Amino acid sequence: MTDLAREYGEGLFELARDEQLLDVIGAQMNVLRDAFKENPEFIRLLESHALTKAERLDIADRTFRDQVHIYLLNFIKILIERGALKAFSDCTAHYHARYCETMGIVEADVVSASALDERQKNALITRLAQISGKTVRLRVSVDPSVIGGLRVDMNGHRYDNTISHRLDLMRRRLADES
Repeated sequence: MTDLAREYGEGLFELARDEQLLDVIGAQMNVLRDAFKENPEFIRLLESHALTKAERLDIADRTFRDQVHIYLLNFIKILIERGALKAFSDCTAHYHARYCETMGIVEADVVSASALDERQKNALITRLAQISGKTVRLRVSVDPSVIGGLRVDMNGHRYDNTISHRLDLMRRRLADES
């Protein structure tokens, strides 16, 4: 993440916090980040020097006015003026990290061999909340190659209790003994 993304993301975060708009701005940023990712040509258009800065700002204004909060619209315009709209995704990541930090939320990326049911998810949330001391948000993905068990990435730590990991450890031990 660039210094620019941290600085700008922090600025928007502080404004949203002061105006009690953290949830609104954060949700809208996530929607825009996903839309920009799906339509990279739109970012290229808003950064194109074939258009004047005024034209690019007008396109952003017409596209987003009444769709996003005025603070977020102005944020986008500032990024366009600075030629830094491609940093929007990193700004969103910084904003999101600060939001989680402020709200006492930790995100846990969970990989399992098959889909978890609600009971399993709730039990996992409860256990991870005990470990972290924070509110836990799960992002669950399915990867049949783990064979069984779970792999959890949370707070920079990996908890790997998958069968594929255990088999890999066993292979290494057997190779070391040879």
